[in-house]
Amino acid sequence: MHKKLIQNITRYKINFWIIFYLLIYIVFVIKLIAIKSVDNNIFFLVYSIAVSLYILSRFTIAYFYDPKFDKDQGYEPTITFGIPAKNESKNIRETILKMSKTEYPNDKFDIIVVNDGSTDNTLTEMQIAKIQAQKLGVKVNIIDWKENKGKRAGMVECVRNSNSEIIIFIDSDSYVEPQTARQFVKYFQNLNIAAVSGHTYVENKEENYLTKMQAVRYFIAFRAYKASEAIFGTVTCCSGCNSAYRRSYVLDVLKKWENQTFMGVKCTYGDDRSLTNFLLQKGYQTIYAKDAKAYTFVPNNLKQYLNQQLRWKKSWIRENLRATLFVIKRNPIMSLSFYLGFVLTFLAPIVAIRALIWLPVTSGKNPWFYLSGLLIMSIIYGLYYRIYSNDKKWFMGGVLALFFSLALIWQLPYAILTLRDSRWGTR
Repeated sequence: MHKKLIQNITRYKINFWIIFYLLIYIVFVIKLIAIKSVDNNIFFLVYSIAVSLYILSRFTIAYFYDPKFDKDQGYEPTITFGIPAKNESKNIRETILKMSKTEYPNDKFDIIVVNDGSTDNTLTEMQIAKIQAQKLGVKVNIIDWKENKGKRAGMVECVRNSNSEIIIFIDSDSYVEPQTARQFVKYFQNLNIAAVSGHTYVENKEENYLTKMQAVRYFIAFRAYKASEAIFGTVTCCSGCNSAYRRSYVLDVLKKWENQTFMGVKCTYGDDRSLTNFLLQKGYQTIYAKDAKAYTFVPNNLKQYLNQQLRWKKSWIRENLRATLFVIKRNPIMSLSFYLGFVLTFLAPIVAIRALIWLPVTSGKNPWFYLSGLLIMSIIYGLYYRIYSNDKKWFMGGVLALFFSLALIWQLPYAILTLRDSRWGTR
């Protein structure tokens, strides 16, 4: 019975892979047909083909990601979980308690939480969690700030108050699994590795259509994009919701990271991408651990989601501009992929304006090829998620990704114009 079930699951996945690659074939057929509609404009033709190859290459490269490390079962470096938090009374207790149940020697890990000027019951919830964690033999250090100083300042405080070899940053609304720490530390046996991004799932994915869509996007961002970058030891953003760092390497860049400015303004967002950049610039490796799992709550309404995406775009622009100066020294394939992705993203609004506005107005041509290509790519994303997650609602997330992608394209120009605005902007 068990053997038959495994065979059915395997056959089921093979069928989805067949559909997956069939859709990729259809994408290229559409691109070939669309060549006739580019009006001999080589720029848009090259862009159309390049963006498809770029996205699909991420899936291909990620398939081969199989990290190797010394399986020294006795390797148990000391660990600190660091959690900056502001107004997270709803989740912070559970976040701390999940960490306290980590399957790791109690004398080798602790938890540091920073109450960053909260105006709700966050501090009280921290104190309740501390008492409960201490009953399990886990040390919790609460740092209480009366005034808000920002997430980066909170992360810096965690680093300075820790004496551990490894520091794991977890968002204040995220939950880790008992094995997450062990999955992280095995990678640090390689002294070239400075940071490891874990895999984060969406905890509230069933809440509404918006959270379901984000569940698909999160999965692809980690399982395909970060995995493909990790092959070259160059994950460009070790996500703040669930990443581990070698503390001694962080200390080397701590002051520069803490006091980073851009265009004359102190940087107060994009802390995870910025720290990753400082470590990559030093020549260290950053990789991805699919089995170091955490679950996070994502925005459940459009306003919060758009604010979050705008903030992420601004940090993406700022940090990618910095990275252009040193990524060229990394693996040639990684460098090419990075620069290509950077350029293609900046060109996306121009291409969208041409397809959706300029051509329909000036020549009466409808944007069928453009929209159908986006739709099929969104379904490919959803299928990839379905193959690995077995989530039967994958199609909804994939299709919704199309509409939100169209909406988010227009945020990029606005993000460029407001780069100096350092407000957090999520709430």
